[in-house]
Amino acid sequence: MPFNQTKEVLDQARRFHRRLGEFYEELEESAAKEHARALLSYMSRHERYLDECLAEFQRGVSKNVLDAYFQYGSDATKLSEITEFKIAPDMDVGDVVAAAMHFDACLIKFYREMAGHATSQKVREVFENLLVMEEHEQLELSKTMLEIGAV
Repeated sequence: MPFNQTKEVLDQARRFHRRLGEFYEELEESAAKEHARALLSYMSRHERYLDECLAEFQRGVSKNVLDAYFQYGSDATKLSEITEFKIAPDMDVGDVVAAAMHFDACLIKFYREMAGHATSQKVREVFENLLVMEEHEQLELSKTMLEIGAV
């Protein structure tokens, strides 16, 4: 089983947000429907914002917590769902929403697993806080989709 520092796991989550933002940009370029392109543009900007929020969160965590090592199974850190997602030029808004909700669920699962594998209370609290933040983001995304009539 691999051992990593908390900061490495947080960096991996930030990379996931950046890759997801790039993914939405690629989808935007290939989307045929204007409403879907607008939503994808919003999603790309939103992922950049989440990456920045996570960076700010990381700056506020103590060095002792960031340097803490913990052990976890390799399945917990895959976060490879973006590359496995199929891009279809005829994606509609519903498809975009489904993809966004899927990726949010992946991050929620990731944070939950990391909290479960933490060996110290402080590290567990970091991932529990990120879990709460991501669950909140998922709710906000749902509200946004309802407001723009995407679902």
